[in-house]
Amino acid sequence: MTNKKNRAARAVVATSAVAALMTLAACSGGGSTGADGDGGLSGTVNVIGYSGIWQERYTEAVIQPFQEANPGVTINYVAKRSSAEMLSALQSQQSNPGTDVALMDQSVAKSGNDQGLFAELTEDEIPNLANVKDEFLDPDGFGPVVHLDGIGILYDTTVFDEAPTSWEELWNDDWKGKVNLMAPPSLLGLAVTAVASTLEGEDYTQSVDEGVAKLKELAPNVQTFAPNPDEWQSIITGQTVIGVGQNARGQYYADESDGKLGIAFPEEGTIYQLNTVNLVENAPNEAAAQAFVDYTLSEEAQLAFAEALYYAPSVDVDIPAETAERIVATDGSIEILPLETEFLASVRDSWTEIWKKDIISQ
Repeated sequence: MTNKKNRAARAVVATSAVAALMTLAACSGGGSTGADGDGGLSGTVNVIGYSGIWQERYTEAVIQPFQEANPGVTINYVAKRSSAEMLSALQSQQSNPGTDVALMDQSVAKSGNDQGLFAELTEDEIPNLANVKDEFLDPDGFGPVVHLDGIGILYDTTVFDEAPTSWEELWNDDWKGKVNLMAPPSLLGLAVTAVASTLEGEDYTQSVDEGVAKLKELAPNVQTFAPNPDEWQSIITGQTVIGVGQNARGQYYADESDGKLGIAFPEEGTIYQLNTVNLVENAPNEAAAQAFVDYTLSEEAQLAFAEALYYAPSVDVDIPAETAERIVATDGSIEILPLETEFLASVRDSWTEIWKKDIISQ
């Protein structure tokens, strides 16, 4: 079941991409599995994923081209604000799944894998798994990383003459009541927990006591731990002047705001935000869902979404220079703070409780 087995020998399968998978699906299932009587794919694939501009751009870049190539298939996209909300929805459906595919953060997907919510994948079913870089494959054969981003500092360019270069800027007394920060279970809050411990010279895999003490000092600067409408608009509208957010959507909103919003990766390093594509166990429309998962890992779909919303691909694909310079680097050219998926999944609940009790209450 491993994705890595005989990768080189089977890489040729990936060149057939969705077409090969469609043929396989047509031979192996009837209408209940998403194959119609003419040998094509049919039915509705229910996809759960992020809301807002992510949904809009993903629909245009990935979903619509897939539907055009598969006119018998309709993608029904259910939007959620966070991966935690997606996981909760999937847990409520486990005995009778209503979702086929989930696009969510890797650390939350790991919890879903452990709970039996997601199916293992093979290259026979998903040929384009052969395209995925080894470091972005799941070691147990579950859904791989499909896109990745980096977490950085969002800032108001009309307030800052130069981009902030350190995470320490969040603690600047000049910004009391002017910082926005999404609290855990959001990855943003979990990432800042690791950052705070790192700034204090603490190994956050062993203890976050020093980091929590530092975050208590940050609390008076924070206007909101749940930015409304979101961390990007909070700065664009002048509610706050600095905060924490993902690079990809930050790049989009930088353009939309005529440069009022800026985003920077601090010199101490950034943390990857890894999105995975997952096939739900006992998916209602498995054949069509497998075809959609396969398409998301194609070079075509990966390039389209990189250009649409500045997410870095998990497969090898040539990215135009003007896009490449705005997506998070995966070539070692920037410092990456390690935040391992299994570790993050193991501390998500405990760190969330620490924030509720010791930081947000300050």
